[in-house]
Amino acid sequence: MVPGRTLRRPGAGPAALLAVACVLPLLAGALWFLLHAPEVDHIGLQLAGTAKAAHHVTGDRTGDHLRALADDYAVTAGYTLTLAGIFLLGRHTVAHHARQRHVAVQGVVAAVAAGAFDTAENLLLRHGLTHPAAGDAPFAAATACATVKWTLLAVTVPPAAVLLGVVLNRAVRHLMLRRGGSPAGPPDGPPDVVPPWPVVNHDGDRWPPDSRPDPPGPGPARWLNGSRVPPGREQGALGFCVSGGGIRSACVALGALQVLRPHLLRARYLVAVSGGAYTAGAFQLALAGSADGRIPPPAGGPADVFRPGSPEEDHLRRHSKYIAEGTGQWLTALGVLLRGLLASLGILTAALVVLGIALGQAYHHVPVTDLSHLTHPSATGHILPLTGPPPPYPAPRTAALLTVPALLLAAAVCWFVWLAACSLSSRDGIRTAAITAFRACVVTALAVAVVVLVVPAVAWAAVRLLTGFQVTGLQTGLGLGLTTLLTYVTVLVGTLWRSRRTVGRGLRRLRKAGDAPQVTQLVPHGLTPHLLVWAVLVLLAAVCLLVLGWATATAPTWPAAWQIAVPAVLLLLAVGLDQTWMSLHPFYRGRLASAFAVRRTTTPDGEQIAVPYDFATEPTPLDTYGRRHEGFPQVILAAAANLSGSDRTPPGRRAVSFTLSHDYVGGPDVGYVRTAGLRRRTRRIIDRDLTVQSAVAVSGAAFASAMGRMGRPYQVLFALTNARLGTWLPNPATLQDLWSTDPAWSLRPQPALRRLPYLLREVFGRYPLDGRLLLTTDGGHYENLGLVELLRHGVRTAVCIDASGDRPPLAGTLAEAIALAREELGVEVVLDDWERLVPGSARPLHPEDPLAGLNGRLSARVVVTGTILYPRDLVDETGRPCGRRGRLVVAKAALTHDLPYPLLARAQGEPVFPRDSTSDQWFDHRQFDSYLGLGRFIGEQADKALQTLHTPPEDGPA
Repeated sequence: MVPGRTLRRPGAGPAALLAVACVLPLLAGALWFLLHAPEVDHIGLQLAGTAKAAHHVTGDRTGDHLRALADDYAVTAGYTLTLAGIFLLGRHTVAHHARQRHVAVQGVVAAVAAGAFDTAENLLLRHGLTHPAAGDAPFAAATACATVKWTLLAVTVPPAAVLLGVVLNRAVRHLMLRRGGSPAGPPDGPPDVVPPWPVVNHDGDRWPPDSRPDPPGPGPARWLNGSRVPPGREQGALGFCVSGGGIRSACVALGALQVLRPHLLRARYLVAVSGGAYTAGAFQLALAGSADGRIPPPAGGPADVFRPGSPEEDHLRRHSKYIAEGTGQWLTALGVLLRGLLASLGILTAALVVLGIALGQAYHHVPVTDLSHLTHPSATGHILPLTGPPPPYPAPRTAALLTVPALLLAAAVCWFVWLAACSLSSRDGIRTAAITAFRACVVTALAVAVVVLVVPAVAWAAVRLLTGFQVTGLQTGLGLGLTTLLTYVTVLVGTLWRSRRTVGRGLRRLRKAGDAPQVTQLVPHGLTPHLLVWAVLVLLAAVCLLVLGWATATAPTWPAAWQIAVPAVLLLLAVGLDQTWMSLHPFYRGRLASAFAVRRTTTPDGEQIAVPYDFATEPTPLDTYGRRHEGFPQVILAAAANLSGSDRTPPGRRAVSFTLSHDYVGGPDVGYVRTAGLRRRTRRIIDRDLTVQSAVAVSGAAFASAMGRMGRPYQVLFALTNARLGTWLPNPATLQDLWSTDPAWSLRPQPALRRLPYLLREVFGRYPLDGRLLLTTDGGHYENLGLVELLRHGVRTAVCIDASGDRPPLAGTLAEAIALAREELGVEVVLDDWERLVPGSARPLHPEDPLAGLNGRLSARVVVTGTILYPRDLVDETGRPCGRRGRLVVAKAALTHDLPYPLLARAQGEPVFPRDSTSDQWFDHRQFDSYLGLGRFIGEQADKALQTLHTPPEDGPA
């Protein structure tokens, strides 16, 4: 049986009272100890390790220490009950998933274990003090117990404090605000939330936990679930999809759609990815009048906008270098990148310093390993420089060090018990207990090793390095500055260096010579950028360890003001800053809009001009400005939602479909939510990303901290440096319960800001399926043609404009889309004469000798057709069955012998044409017109194919 919600959760009022009650045992125990226990060095006795050291601590006050040991049982019982109570309360209130409930149970076990080790430690110390003949053994064992105890407390107290705060915050907010939801849409209207199909993870936890109102019937459930689209989207006779590929794809799509406009105007859907979304969004905004009525929709309507020679096309041509045009805009772009990098590295450095302060204070008050000798007495009250000779290595206490092999030995015993139980016993309880104890011993041993060995080693290495080289404050600043500069240069290389052709062109300009050789191979992930990225990541990791070790070793000697100010500043930044707005996303969104967001107006003197949108006063909400215009297809902007783990995606994919349109936002794997309802219920900061201009930018967020199947090193670098274009949007699957008429008080509300934890998620690549927000990035991280999304909507004729720029000889992007459609939808696509797309398949141009290189790049055709085989019958707009077959027309941006002469000349002079790198977003007029002309050419060929498909044969109707 799949588990659902079986726990009975207390109400907000009882939960708040229970939370307060959980703290009372700790307060009572601490108060008892403070009032009754004599003031002695209790921690020093715990960590003595030998009889000699213990008697040095006690001196002639052995009786006082014995009384303190007796009173310490009150503290032990108090914190054990408090920690266990908090974790149990959390399990029965705010833990909504099996994973969270398991963590809460582990917290209870760790708290009880800490109390048990504390009790054993007190008994051993009492025995050692009252029986001197026992020697060192009881004190060594007590130190081992104390080491485990403090390690367990170190990993349980912080999460318990956070958990207590979460329970109290949600309960009190509910009691004060009495917040309620709203019905999931009108009674007879479409629902506000369409939940995704459920999955069950390895913990037995179902997500989403609630049942759907209309699960699919018998049959291939995966295909039926994958084919789900939002309510109101009927299957259509004709649909278009335009591929990703940056400004290259945008130009090709514009040219093709200009020619195919008669077909486009009767299409039901226009699915657009990345660069194709630039053009689709431009059409959508060009057709819209202003919400206040000041600017009416264009008189010509869909048949007229972005026609050849129109003001809109001219505006786009003049702004094809939309990222930066001229020195001023280049400096602005570089400054925005530098600002984001400094902000990100500054926040991460502050977080490391705060962690170091906490660790330093912990080792200062509980010296499991003594770090006090790492700083010279003259450094007290200063942060830098570190003076004096390099300190010796902080040798761990022998008893504490022996704790690690003792725990590993206990783990080995548990493993043998498990092995014996598997062979000799049929009882599952013994096997489960043995393997659980084995894991607990291993994890505890690793935690103790980190506390006793790793953290002290990092602190010592940092101090040793700084003192050994006599690093001054100025030198430290220069080192950090050089690290930042190298990181900045690497980010520029990682985002801009995708084509050696560009490098060759730059070298020619530097040499002022026209005979420098051209290298035509595209290198999207060359060896040099990869090595540079890895080198910078290693350098950043080393600097992070250096900062953490330095803060851990020296923080106790800092002025109190610094120890308070740094955490306070970090808290202010973590709580008050939206991490997405520190990234490149707002800049990229604005620059895209400056080129593609225009509409035609007629001035009082009769002039027709293209006027850019002013987004400060007209933010283009997606539910209104993205609505379907009469005589034009519904525009669906295809992005990708990034997910980690295998609960939803197969290994290697890490992304699912996430679409944005005027009616719904989301995808079948994460659910759909009504766009208007989401905007109403979303805080203003995040609401700014629910606009047409932002949807276009999200669909084209090619480089980000999560890029689906793309390279992990680049993703980490982009996250660390804020060089990322994606944004975090609400997860539709989490909204159904939150928007119900009576939402549970224990549910997490939607966040108002994308705070520091979301940046850390990007750094470590953690994108849970049940997170409140999803990181949405370029649709190409899922599928770069938009073909799968178009087939999901069940069109009978699909037209695909492919300017993805994949490497020859085969159309790899098309092949991936066909395979994905088969996997997710059960849709088969069979291409006709695909060999004619292969470069070199065309008849050669003459004379062959000077044109040999060009002839090898010519394809026999740029358009290929195919048959679509759906797994179930399609229906038309009236609900009449139309069979399972459909037709596919793919128009690929390729070269053929009958291209217009200017395009052939361009191809001969530019061997990379028509596959200029996607990262090249600085098109000049020659590139713009070449790709626009290529788009018109392949559009003409696609038009011929469509006429053939729809021409009735002589012997009967089609």
